[in-house]
Amino acid sequence: MGPLYKFGWFDFAYSLQIAGLIGFLFGFVLERAGFGNARKLTAIFYLRDFAVLKVMFTAIVVCTLGLLYFSVFGWIDLSRVHILPTFVWPQIVGGLVLGVGFVMGGYCPTTSVVATVSGKLDAFIFIVGMILGSFIFAELFPLLKGFYEAGSLGPVRLSDVLKINSGIIALLVCLMAVGAYWVVEQVEQKFGDKDTLPGSSKRVKRTAAAVLVLLGLILALINPDDIAARKKASPRVQPEKKTEEVKKITPKAEKPSSSGFKIVQDEGC
Repeated sequence: MGPLYKFGWFDFAYSLQIAGLIGFLFGFVLERAGFGNARKLTAIFYLRDFAVLKVMFTAIVVCTLGLLYFSVFGWIDLSRVHILPTFVWPQIVGGLVLGVGFVMGGYCPTTSVVATVSGKLDAFIFIVGMILGSFIFAELFPLLKGFYEAGSLGPVRLSDVLKINSGIIALLVCLMAVGAYWVVEQVEQKFGDKDTLPGSSKRVKRTAAAVLVLLGLILALINPDDIAARKKASPRVQPEKKTEEVKKITPKAEKPSSSGFKIVQDEGC
């Protein structure tokens, strides 16, 4: 939704309505998947149900393949996609704190909201704890600022760190996902309750795995980074046409919204 909004496809008020609808659908899907149940979420730590890992890994794979294929087709400019900066040490500590809280409370921040809406008191207490923790962190921030910025690497990608193109990264992610799915299903069959675990055809699983690896292999062969570089090197519009394009876009970009919203600093889509 971000790129469409910043390219002027709809105004600020309409973007809020779309965001609300997306949030509602996201919460609905999480609840239907059982992620509003602390026992379902924490079953992964007892090796009984790896639904959390499967869902999160699926989201990573879909996002990786989707962004790269959209870039290849010219539907999105990856250079405009905002990447959060990396701070090694505080993010390691933050991940450990989140993991401990997940084990103890049975929820992560998003699932606690879903469970609260469905009427679970323990999830509401979890949210209260997050709010109090946020206030405490804000008050102590001057003391923690040095550690908060420790290990700063800026916005980096795996392709930058490993010095390989994004297509190979996508292929490796797909292979890792297929391998992880197979391993956790073997563990589920050994430690989980077979009556509660979702069943599916082995033929469907093998077909899905093959398609996933094929999509990753295609990206590895065509190298999306080179395609994006060639598109940037070649101008999309002629100089005489560019003036007309600016005249068409400028009135739409300067059209005031009902809320008076204005982007002061563009952090990317």
